[in-house]
Amino acid sequence: MTVPMPYIPPNVYLLADNLDAALAAGEDIMKAVLVWESGNARDGETIARTRAAQRAVLQNVRTLEQVLIARVLKSRERSEEIAKRDTRFATVARLYNAGTAVLIEAVGDFGKHSAIDFENGGDAVAYLRSRGQIAEDAPGPAEGQTIKFGDGLLIAGRIRLGTLLDLVAMYLDALETHFDLFSDLLVEPDLLPGEIDVDASADGETEPDTAGAIAPARNHTETADDAESEVLSDETDSLRDALLEVRNIVALDQR
Repeated sequence: MTVPMPYIPPNVYLLADNLDAALAAGEDIMKAVLVWESGNARDGETIARTRAAQRAVLQNVRTLEQVLIARVLKSRERSEEIAKRDTRFATVARLYNAGTAVLIEAVGDFGKHSAIDFENGGDAVAYLRSRGQIAEDAPGPAEGQTIKFGDGLLIAGRIRLGTLLDLVAMYLDALETHFDLFSDLLVEPDLLPGEIDVDASADGETEPDTAGAIAPARNHTETADDAESEVLSDETDSLRDALLEVRNIVALDQR
């Protein structure tokens, strides 16, 4: 006997957790501020202290960037799992996966320590240049320049931070709307919203004569499903627009 209970598949919660963590990492990146000092002072302790402060800020940004990428890639895996089970959500899930596919190659780049050491040794100026924080032909930041890691930061040198966070936020909103993560509605624990109980259909069980009594409830459910479908359609359109923006920006960056 199946006991009705509030149920949402575990991978949906895991997906929401990864998306939320990705947003948190992106917001922490945007809080970082780097004040560039080239070390013109003659005091050795002052120079060492200034360089140590710069390294600490950049190391924090690099760490958060890798956390953001890792969370997005894990969310892609969970998203594909859900798309295989829930056909109504599959379109939105695959749009998200298509928009974030550009980050797959970033994992290989982070693992190429020899190539990084050979090219720039993880130099601060090279990192800032590759992330779009200074011009490509600039020798380095100006003395005393304040660098804020905002929407224009190129995550892994491929996609703008603001665009990526918008895409993740809209996908998280669509996920919460479709699965109603904070609802008290009781559903069968072995079925996803939108799935059909194949066993019950195959048995061909007849319904009792109380159909007239439950008809209003069915009509209410159908109305709720129609409203949910309309909301999900709007979310799909918004996500599609965000995906097109991602593709256009990535295409411009690669030129």
